[in-house]
Amino acid sequence: MNTSRSRAGFVSERVAALAVTLSAIGFWLVVATYPSLFLFNPFLNTDPVLRVEQIVSTFAWAIFGSLTVLTAWLPRVSKYTLAPVYTLASLLWPTVVLVIQVTMAIKGYGFYAYLGSYPIMAFNDIVAPVLLLALRDELFYKN
Repeated sequence: MNTSRSRAGFVSERVAALAVTLSAIGFWLVVATYPSLFLFNPFLNTDPVLRVEQIVSTFAWAIFGSLTVLTAWLPRVSKYTLAPVYTLASLLWPTVVLVIQVTMAIKGYGFYAYLGSYPIMAFNDIVAPVLLLALRDELFYKN
């Protein structure tokens, strides 16, 4: 954190970090509500492409739900910043979901078809990543 910044800037950085934290809490609540959609054995999938994508997605959602919060708060409590790690953590999950959805669409299962059955998943897959990226400048690059 830059100590020469105004108190208002300091407060808005903390509000942005709190918004990231609340977004992560929402993410984890969705995971807890639908554990079978997140906690599964990707090695049971017979399609090798989907198997690899699901393995990557397992790591991606865990990173998205935890590393974004840690990297958002780190500059608030220390002199260190991990802006590139925050950006990567924010983009990894939605990118993996998009790749899986393209694969599913190619296989004829529909593109984001699960949102009709589970509309709350739009929060995890679309809204939260957009929010995290929108907060990135406030967290790391504001003068």
